[in-house]
Amino acid sequence: MSDLSQFSRSQAERFQRHFALQDFGIEAQAKLLGARVVVIGAGGLGAPILTYLAAAGVGTIDVIDHDEVDRSNLHRQVIHSEATLGQPKTASAAAAMRGLHPEIVIHEHREPLTAQNALELIGPADAVVDGSDNFATRYVAADACEIAGKPLISGSILRFQGQVSMFWSQPDFPDGPDAQRWPAGSRGPGYRDLYPEAPDAGEVPTCAEAGVLGVLPGVIGTLMATETVKLLAGIGQSLLGRVITYDALTSSFRELTLNPDPQREPVTTIGADVTGIGGGPAQASEAPEPAPAEAETSGQTHSSADAEPEDLDFNPFTGEPKRDDELTPRQLREAIAAGAVGGLVDVREPHEWAGGTIEGAVRMPLGDLARSGSVPGAEDAEADRPVVLYCAHGVRSRQAVDWFRQQNPDLPLANLMGGYELYRQAQ
Repeated sequence: MSDLSQFSRSQAERFQRHFALQDFGIEAQAKLLGARVVVIGAGGLGAPILTYLAAAGVGTIDVIDHDEVDRSNLHRQVIHSEATLGQPKTASAAAAMRGLHPEIVIHEHREPLTAQNALELIGPADAVVDGSDNFATRYVAADACEIAGKPLISGSILRFQGQVSMFWSQPDFPDGPDAQRWPAGSRGPGYRDLYPEAPDAGEVPTCAEAGVLGVLPGVIGTLMATETVKLLAGIGQSLLGRVITYDALTSSFRELTLNPDPQREPVTTIGADVTGIGGGPAQASEAPEPAPAEAETSGQTHSSADAEPEDLDFNPFTGEPKRDDELTPRQLREAIAAGAVGGLVDVREPHEWAGGTIEGAVRMPLGDLARSGSVPGAEDAEADRPVVLYCAHGVRSRQAVDWFRQQNPDLPLANLMGGYELYRQAQ
């Protein structure tokens, strides 16, 4: 049994509503205070996760994120603010968390989660919460948790939809309905039972391309924090073996049952199939995010009416500054007219081509391009006549140009900044 002696005076005041909560009380609060949670990502999902775990009284939190706060983050990453622009997200988040629980212990890891560091970073955790936004990190986190036997609370968001679940290869519930369904020594479902293989590069759009409703991470991230608190406190029934999906447009939830696949071999290596385009840690910030469900593409983002799209020096869909090997729509049109383009390659998916393409472009989805290992027309192109790659918003094609340049720095390639949508709008 626990008593109030382990809580400071301010903690006793802060958590009094938990103390008074039936089936929770001082003992459950003490479990939270003694727990250590690793949270991957301090972005859209990480914001509510970190906020509520700190406020709930989790004693130690490790935050893994290598990014900095950007203004384009603030419509959904509400743990950050204008005052912390340019700061590491881990530092910005840590300051907000200490404001809610000054006694909390926070470990900042300003690095991406990779196959090389995953086991070390999650080793001390009682629970791992994955709020990352790309396939590479998700599979690395899931594989490491399966190998280490750590419980993983996982969520994803895209456009207006989200999902959340819990994965645990070696469940260890002390009592309750979970202990009856998942007795000690049994095999619990893992992330690869739901997603056996990573999708091909470009198969699922990024949030930068497809967009995301700003409040959606708050819904999904809060559900993830709730599941984490329940697990640590030893109350209720977990989401292990269940997947919840949420559609913001219809205000509806659905629940799917997930059982471990008896034919699947247990994971023994970390992230072995997520290298290359859309996979490896070097591309982690640009790889696609798991889509919670199929959805129609929503309305397109438009640039400011006060500036001509082609006059912009940054991609209005992502906020990324224009790079030397990128062309604006105006520059591309001028280059085509002058015969200064060695070729055009449309790396979008077939269903996207129905909305139009640039005349003369070779159509090759990003996954096919990656598997081919070569860019059509690049062998005949020159530095002043590059092959220009494009996708919907310039994200996937940027990724492809970078990947091929890693293989051959002298390859005459260029990226269409803003992709086909900016090109179309800049008629």
